[in-house]
Amino acid sequence: MVQTRHAEGQALIESCIVIGMMCLLLMGLFQLVQLFMAQEILDYAAGRGARAKTVGFNDFMVSKTVRIGAIANAGELTFPERTGGGPWVQWTRHESPRIPHYLQSESWELDAILNYALWDTIAWSYPASDADILHFEVHQAVPLMFFSNVFKAFFSGSAVPMQGVADIENHYSLYLQ
Repeated sequence: MVQTRHAEGQALIESCIVIGMMCLLLMGLFQLVQLFMAQEILDYAAGRGARAKTVGFNDFMVSKTVRIGAIANAGELTFPERTGGGPWVQWTRHESPRIPHYLQSESWELDAILNYALWDTIAWSYPASDADILHFEVHQAVPLMFFSNVFKAFFSGSAVPMQGVADIENHYSLYLQ
C-alpha cells in the first residue's frame, strides 16, 4: 500500500477522539449512578421520617431521624474528625456508635456528637392534615460529585435538586390516646 504524507498520524488522532468520548461516557455513567443512589437514599430518609411522624414523634425528633436516614447523602464527616483507617474502620469506631446518642440528645448537643458537611442541605416537609395517609417529602440539592466541571457543559448548576417521597398510613392517634 502506498501511504500519502497527509494520512500519517490519522489513527492516533482518531484513537484520541474515541478515547475522549469513551471517558466522557464513563464519567456520565458514574454521575448517573451517584444520582440514582442519592434518590434511593432520599426515599429511605423520607420513609424513616414518615414513620417517625406517624408514631407521634415531634418535629425535632423527625428532623434527627431524617438526617440519620440521609447520612449517605450528607457528604464529608465534619465531627468527629477522621482518624486513621479506611471507611469501614471510621464507620464502626466513630460514626455508628454515635447515632443512638445523637437521636437521644438535645439540639444544643447535636453538632458536638455527629455532624456532616451537607446535613444543612436536607429539608423535609409534610402537609398538615388529618388524612389517613401521610405524604412525607425530603428535599436536597445533591452536588455533582464526579467531574463536576465537565458536567457544567450540560447542566447549569453544581447541584441537582432531588426529592424523596414516602406515603404511609397515618396512625399516630392510636399511639397517643
